[in-house]
Amino acid sequence: MKIARRGLPKGWIGAWLFALAAVTSAAQAAVLPGALVTPPWLHDHAKQVQIVDIRDSLGSLTNDPKYATVNGQKVLEEVGGHIPDALSVNFWGLRQKHVIDGKKIDFMLPTAKEFEQTMQAVQLEPGKPIVIVPTGDDATSLQEAAFFAWELQVFGVPQEQIAILNGGMHAWTSAGYDVDTDAIAPMSSSKWKARAPNPALLATTAEVQAAQSAHGLLLDARPLAQIAGLERTPVVPAAGRLAGAYPLPAELLYRNADDGSWRFLSAHVYRKVLAGGGVQRVAPGIVYCNTGQYAAGAWFVIDRIMGRKGLREYPGGMNEWEQRGLPVVSF
Repeated sequence: MKIARRGLPKGWIGAWLFALAAVTSAAQAAVLPGALVTPPWLHDHAKQVQIVDIRDSLGSLTNDPKYATVNGQKVLEEVGGHIPDALSVNFWGLRQKHVIDGKKIDFMLPTAKEFEQTMQAVQLEPGKPIVIVPTGDDATSLQEAAFFAWELQVFGVPQEQIAILNGGMHAWTSAGYDVDTDAIAPMSSSKWKARAPNPALLATTAEVQAAQSAHGLLLDARPLAQIAGLERTPVVPAAGRLAGAYPLPAELLYRNADDGSWRFLSAHVYRKVLAGGGVQRVAPGIVYCNTGQYAAGAWFVIDRIMGRKGLREYPGGMNEWEQRGLPVVSF
């Protein structure tokens, strides 16, 4: 269809197209109902969003779901396959090895260019709302999804364009929706672009030290046994925590639903749970863990679900801190 231009001022078509693009962009941003979506919502809006599967074992994308029989009923035991037309992100590709003070340190935040190349390789489209889909088989998968959501925001995606499927593939499959086991194999790359890292979401080692000196809020988002120094991961050389940090145990942030999927809670429930767990302040401040994913889960809960702004993540966590030779304390 041709647009009649007679009598219209010069440049009108360009202005009209610009306005149309702005309206379209605003409409896309308004698609997501919030930080979390449900399987029924995603099923009904699948064509309006980019569904991005994230997991740390890509082999399960082509496996069939595994079921068990409990009290005579068929129950999903382990996720297999993916949502039809989903893109796929390997969680391990969201961190890179960087040289700091002459040492190679793994599990570090990628540069904008590294992140951009990863997103282009999975064919992420610019400007289209994103629903991140973890496996939902365990709480770790929710933290991985939160870490991806945090990185997307760090590199320029507006929060209004990012949500997580609560319960992930486990909830989707248990609800009876279609599961695809074909391989996800992109044949080309996209034109997605990363912006410079957003300092409002990031804390450096120097900023963590400054917060310690100024008695600013530092939150340790690891499991309680690691916070207390009773356990540690192989990545972190010594058990302990940062001086002045307050515990925000990972055990407080997730629940196992009736269908077996792991899920985030509501903002209302989080306020009660955190108060009951002795967590008095959550923002503004800095949150950390070992290598970033526990901290990202806490950030997603506080910033995106509870709407409390001003929490920055120290992505290097105990890993970077100890590799730099900085001190830790124990209870």
